[in-house]
Amino acid sequence: MPGKYDHLSKEQLVALLEEREKEKRLGLVWERDPALVGRDESVNEQFVTLNHDKEASCGSGAQRNLIIEGDNYDALRLLRMTHAGRVKCIYIDPPYNTGNRDFIYNDRFINKEDGWRHSKWIEFMHRRLILAKDLLREDGVIFVSIDDNELFHLGMLMNEVFGEGNFVGNIIWQRVYSPKTSAKHFSTDHDYILAYAFNGEAWTPNLLPRTDEQDKAYKNPDIDDRGPWKAGDLSARNPYSRGIYPITTPGGRTISGPPPGNYWRVSKEKLAEMDADRRIWWGKDGKNSPAIKRFLSEVKQGRVPQTWWPYEEVGHTQEAKQEVQRILRIEETENVFSTPKPVRLIERIVRLSTGKEDIIIDFFAGSGTTGHAVLKLNAEDGGNRQFILVSSTEATDEEPEKNLCRYVCAKRVKRVCEGYGDVQGLGGGFAYLRIEKMEPGRLLRRLQHEQVWITLQMLHLDALTPEAPGGIVWAAGEGKRRLIYLTQTNEKTWGPLERALVENRRATIYTWQPELVKHHAPKATVRPIPKFLMERLGIHS
Repeated sequence: MPGKYDHLSKEQLVALLEEREKEKRLGLVWERDPALVGRDESVNEQFVTLNHDKEASCGSGAQRNLIIEGDNYDALRLLRMTHAGRVKCIYIDPPYNTGNRDFIYNDRFINKEDGWRHSKWIEFMHRRLILAKDLLREDGVIFVSIDDNELFHLGMLMNEVFGEGNFVGNIIWQRVYSPKTSAKHFSTDHDYILAYAFNGEAWTPNLLPRTDEQDKAYKNPDIDDRGPWKAGDLSARNPYSRGIYPITTPGGRTISGPPPGNYWRVSKEKLAEMDADRRIWWGKDGKNSPAIKRFLSEVKQGRVPQTWWPYEEVGHTQEAKQEVQRILRIEETENVFSTPKPVRLIERIVRLSTGKEDIIIDFFAGSGTTGHAVLKLNAEDGGNRQFILVSSTEATDEEPEKNLCRYVCAKRVKRVCEGYGDVQGLGGGFAYLRIEKMEPGRLLRRLQHEQVWITLQMLHLDALTPEAPGGIVWAAGEGKRRLIYLTQTNEKTWGPLERALVENRRATIYTWQPELVKHHAPKATVRPIPKFLMERLGIHS
């Protein structure tokens, strides 16, 4: 049987060895399927644009929330053009690559016997994570759900893309509430959620609401008007130069000092000050060792997130399936999703990682749980968070008409907005957008004004208008965000352009004939179409 390198010359073998010498000594290295290399390069050279599907959209007026139908790699390329450095939180639930028809690559399911199975998954994820990183703000964070099949590969891949120093947590989510008696070795009760910050020094999680169970530990035996409190140890092992001294309790008992090897946390003077403020508890008879009173009212602002998330707090897989069934009126969810995530789980991620005006992206949107969670949290705290969901149709050679994005993801989010059964709608809406790819050489003929306008609004404004302005001069935004797009440049253009510039003469103007427009709008920023958009996508003519 011929060897893998038999066809190479001596010079080629030397070159290959030299190239291998340059490779990293520690980290994730994977082989790429040679058949995919050419395809990847050709995909990168295609222009990506969007079409607004008003029938599948939800709500009236301008929409901040977006649902994008299409390959998430194409969507990420476009979002990097419009949203680079703007996103606070990314959550994704990628295929787990179990080999059980959960991972589609090149329109085909990848099975366990595929020799390239793990390499294909790693390459698939790597290309997307590289783009996703560019979307995050300096204080942004990404959460990735995964199970044991690819956990270790994913961890090394995340270290490579985001940096080992930006790892902020490996969350353990208890996804089932009872063991599997059919398990061969162990009953696996959990999944993982890897969390990486764009900059570990800049990102800090929000505190989570305290639970009733946690608050039960706070009592008020001395009827303190500051409310319930919990006793804390006054001693600690941390060395403190002023932390060794005798204490006489109010009941007359003498304590020679802190326990052996420990130190009092405060000085003798500070202890007297705290005692005068009734912040020290000596027991009911006044003879106990002193304890610090920690008042519930002073810690009520929240609790630091932990990495163990039990199903009682964030839900389980069965709860998630029931949610999908109830909202979409689907009797059996197994044919749609094998590992759905409960709303409570994603709601916690959004709660601990975002503020009320932030952008959240999910580019493996599945059944739209992330959109549901954002709408729910906005309704709860009056927030104005924006979600961008991306889902493919998941059509295959076997199911060419399948459209998961339109008939599951968007349908679910629409019902959550408007209400379903006896459940009141949460309000809100979204614009439904479909990806279209074009060859760069055909843009002058194929690229529509409406497609340009959608991209420009995403780049400059907070929301998409349902209808294009019409006419020769399209304008939107105010002040520094004034946006103008010229569909034509002729003698009929200059009057409407002058009126549009009254709002702000330093507006940004996009046009197919920039040199001509610069003469009529000298103070404006004039950018060429389609060249500007092509360069933002990384296509250089």
